[in-house]
Amino acid sequence: MSPRKKKETQVGIFSFKDPYHHQDLQFKMIPIENLTVVPHQRKPSPYHVKHLVNSIERIGFIVPVIVVPREDGMYMIIDGQHRLLAAKELGIKELPAIVVPERLAQLMMNFNIEKELNIREKSYVAIAIYRQYLEANPQMIESDPEIADSIEQAYYVTLGIAYEKAEKLSGSSFESILKKCDFFLDEPLETALKVREARSEKVIQANTLVRDIAQKLKEMDKWHPYIYQQIISWANPYKRKRLPTEFDDLFNTLIENLEKAAANPEVVLGEILEEETSF
Repeated sequence: MSPRKKKETQVGIFSFKDPYHHQDLQFKMIPIENLTVVPHQRKPSPYHVKHLVNSIERIGFIVPVIVVPREDGMYMIIDGQHRLLAAKELGIKELPAIVVPERLAQLMMNFNIEKELNIREKSYVAIAIYRQYLEANPQMIESDPEIADSIEQAYYVTLGIAYEKAEKLSGSSFESILKKCDFFLDEPLETALKVREARSEKVIQANTLVRDIAQKLKEMDKWHPYIYQQIISWANPYKRKRLPTEFDDLFNTLIENLEKAAANPEVVLGEILEEETSF
């Protein structure tokens, strides 16, 4: 008897059909040692795994992995690689799984079910994790390696706060700037949070100005899908510098430049025209 058959005699198997195409599916608990992942799947994100660990610790492992059976008695996960890694980190011995027919495996992988989180999602996750650490230990230093490993980028926390205040924030447009100036602070979380809140206000202020400039350029029939990035690039005082800089220095000057552009959008328009004619 195969390892899979031996294991399955000890657990229940529930058969059902999907409610749309009525395909035959199974739900079962599968020992973690019987699970493998797609060989060519993208490299897992430690940040995503840590987020899932925190989530499972709070609410449990309630989202099944999606698998297809292999001839060697194993099951290949086609949706749930990060959940598997989080489960291993927590010492979970078996996982709930939905077994789908082999014919669906390639189709599901082509749909790229485990998509990378976008910056908005990462930021919401980051501020949630940040507040958990804050509640558990307000005196914990923000630059502690444990926090850095959990959150990945300090500016995600700043953006998380900003997104909560301004849902239409274009966070991705500011990412290249934030990478140069918004780092983990050597301060206790309870005081570092106040710094992050102040920084989020400056990001929102800059974003409001960018939207205003973009609207004026749109009225001049000069709008395009990357206009936000182009406006920020024009206003960025340190766009050619690769070394880290101070957040306040950079954003204060950035906002000053954006205020000038809001009063006279033609200054940005001139650079756009210059770039268009350079191709």
